[in-house]
Amino acid sequence: MNALPQPWSWETGAEAFVPGPTTALGDLFAHGLSRCPDRAAISDGKLEFSFRALDALSWRIAARLRALGTGPGDRVAVIAAKSALMPAVVVAIWKCGAVYAPLDADSPAARLDSLVTRLAPAAVVALERDYALGQTPVIGPRDLEALRQDPREAARWPLPTRAPEDLAYIIFTSGSTGEPKGVEVTVGSLLVYFRVHNRVLRFTDSSRVLSFAPFHFDVSIEDTLLPLSLGAFSYQYRGLYIGALIRKVMASQQISHMIAVSTILTLISTPLAAIGASAFPDLEMVMTGAEVCDPKIINHWVEAVPGARVINAYGPTEVTIVCLCHHIREADHARHGSFPIGLPLEEVSALLLDAAGEEAEEGELCLGGPLVMRGYLDRPDLTAGVIFERGGLRYYRSGDICRRLADGTIQYLGRRDDEVKLNGKRIHLGELRQRAMALPGVDRAAVGLVERGGCREIALIVFSDQPAVMDRLRSYLAVQLPAYMRPTVWAHGSEVTLSASGKTDEKLLLAALRAAVAAEPRQTRFTLTPEGTFIADERMNHEL
Repeated sequence: MNALPQPWSWETGAEAFVPGPTTALGDLFAHGLSRCPDRAAISDGKLEFSFRALDALSWRIAARLRALGTGPGDRVAVIAAKSALMPAVVVAIWKCGAVYAPLDADSPAARLDSLVTRLAPAAVVALERDYALGQTPVIGPRDLEALRQDPREAARWPLPTRAPEDLAYIIFTSGSTGEPKGVEVTVGSLLVYFRVHNRVLRFTDSSRVLSFAPFHFDVSIEDTLLPLSLGAFSYQYRGLYIGALIRKVMASQQISHMIAVSTILTLISTPLAAIGASAFPDLEMVMTGAEVCDPKIINHWVEAVPGARVINAYGPTEVTIVCLCHHIREADHARHGSFPIGLPLEEVSALLLDAAGEEAEEGELCLGGPLVMRGYLDRPDLTAGVIFERGGLRYYRSGDICRRLADGTIQYLGRRDDEVKLNGKRIHLGELRQRAMALPGVDRAAVGLVERGGCREIALIVFSDQPAVMDRLRSYLAVQLPAYMRPTVWAHGSEVTLSASGKTDEKLLLAALRAAVAAEPRQTRFTLTPEGTFIADERMNHEL
């Protein structure tokens, strides 16, 4: 058995990138207030706040929350928006010693009401739409605007003492049971995360960060709250997801750090010729993750923008945002699979366990240490299914199958629940996805099972602006994969469908494809329409 790799660390200067004096979450803006109080802290293209204005607004919101009875340990539900107001709301909650619980404003009303009911919050803050549920106090959009315009200084108070084991936030993620899971992350976990991850990110008070993440997605803490804690500037991107528009913002805002899930990074990178050092002279870091990123995209950024560090990151919500990173120093044009997800951050332990629970070179990735969540909200049964102790550390079972490479880095292979059996043969659908994405011209791919004629078959959805890529892909996979692993149902789309978190919405796409296959079971080739449905590709089906 090889020794566990050492945690991530930078070879020089790591100590220079430890967060500043923020020791209490309610004091998140303290570093900016002391170093650059009147410099812009955040902008969303419409609203902009300095650190002084942001902190003053957070105190006014906190005073309103206290007047509504919010105190330490209470939950505050936030019907979130991609707005420069959001950090003031979050820090106001923490100034009260309360727990921040962001919710997706685009959720159906019944789902939103269900989540608010589960949270039993002391108050609800709704940023851009009115909301009401029973007798729960609500601070709505008009209230926030009045507080923003109020020139008076709000009352201030000593921040409540929060123990490391107290909750900082609750983020809801999709659950296999059909009910969203509320991931509970503690104050201690978040402060450790700020410290160890910034050794990789290297945010300073001169950094300018581009944020794509919606606030109900935990990456918003990484690309907005963490840089603000260091006096850095965060730009909240609210525009259309069009590569040319994003590139224009990157240049005009002099972005130094960009964190983009791979679907968005692909959009920014189209066409590849638009990506170069002269286009982004201020760029210091590009980080991607959350999905497998096409190595062609990463290779191009490494070569075209040599002054920027390109980093592949990994982390489930249950282990406080990001816990492994890989710095890609050189392009690898011979690579067919994904780049590694790297080494664990300092204070993160990574184990690969086989089906018997023994350490192995390939197996389920289990992550331990202080970044592991406290548990799932009001679901001790679900918590017990994924949390275990070993060697005095609490570990989280990620459900991700990974392999440890010869240099100690870890490579993601696919989901444990991506493993299917067809005709008695075991197949990791993630492997098929990665093989498809290795072909030039394939931008994104989604893979799953559909039922046809009472039998389960593999379906592959490919996104590309080159329709001819489908025939090349069929030939390519015929060489790369055994027959039992090849798709028998094919679909093509030109525009990627994104979920609320900015990832490729595989569940939605596969559900639409299954409906199309059920309606026309004799067809094997389909095309995605602009309306989000699949229709049989008569020409291709005829040729087949």
